[in-house]
Amino acid sequence: MKRIFCFLSAFILLNCSTAQNKPFEGFENTPKKGVRFCFYNVENLFDTVDDSLVIDEEFLPGSEKGWNDFRYREKLTQIAKNILAIGGKSAPAVVGLCEIENRKVLEDLVKHELLEKQEYVVVHYDSPDARGIDVGLLYRKSEMRLLDSRPLRLINPEKSDWKSRDILQTKFYSNKLKDTLFFWVNHWPSRRGGEERSRPLRMLAANRLKSNIDSIIQLGGSQNFLIMGDLNDGVGDASLTDGLKVKSESEAVGSDLVDLMSLLRKDLGTHKYKGEWAYLDHLVISADLLNGNGKLKCDGAMVFRAHWLLNADERYTGSYPFRTYGGPRYLGGYSDHLPVYLDVMKASKK
Repeated sequence: MKRIFCFLSAFILLNCSTAQNKPFEGFENTPKKGVRFCFYNVENLFDTVDDSLVIDEEFLPGSEKGWNDFRYREKLTQIAKNILAIGGKSAPAVVGLCEIENRKVLEDLVKHELLEKQEYVVVHYDSPDARGIDVGLLYRKSEMRLLDSRPLRLINPEKSDWKSRDILQTKFYSNKLKDTLFFWVNHWPSRRGGEERSRPLRMLAANRLKSNIDSIIQLGGSQNFLIMGDLNDGVGDASLTDGLKVKSESEAVGSDLVDLMSLLRKDLGTHKYKGEWAYLDHLVISADLLNGNGKLKCDGAMVFRAHWLLNADERYTGSYPFRTYGGPRYLGGYSDHLPVYLDVMKASKK
């Protein structure tokens, strides 16, 4: 019965998207051409097993939040439905994820009845984050071949006991695009303690990532770069402009980086705080990938604003992401962030 219910839920969601004329802004049910990649902050995807090495008591049976196996399975179903809906008729080739507890939750996700036929493979490394929060990546082995993966550890020279999430670096060969691409999955340090006070920690993450990218450029080869993640900073913030050295679309050339979120509507975003939308979740790519000067081309980024991911914002205006918890109160929603995605295709011959 559970299998039938999950299948019908996904079928209804996908077919509703097809039947309506642009049911939500920025979403095309199926890639017109090329390969689709996405990123999703899934908001605290914890299992229900106590891990003595991390601080996971908040998400255990008997906690104030009342986390349990039913809610865990329900959240897996919600994430699986969104992954399928983002991809349309074909699930995304690569899915970057953050706010996941461990490899187990990713394995449970790819084995879910809605995703098991997609043959996703997990890429994951345990990070030293105190709560056990990691980043991870899923890829469809029928579409992508993993060439290399490694965690980039963040080290604070001024505080030796400081710990944060790793950056996940991967290199793939796309069977459809006939080319290689680099992906980095990020979840940079939060703004806890205030934006200004925490800014150096995000700059540290940006510098670590930029250093690795520069090393790859010096070695030559593929410069199809795709940075995805919750950077906990918005468009134009210092970690992007001064750390990653992103440039505007008109200025960027070659391996220069462009933040695709800077090309989207200023009054929307992926996260809403006190009535203000912001693009905390980013897709940053190399200039050649954006302008098609290489073998591949990307037309831009999109935010997945499906109606079931949003609630009416009665306190301010418009809507806001339908999240799993509001403090200790279970709301049964999806996440406090919206997913982002893009399509990469072969560049037209000039």
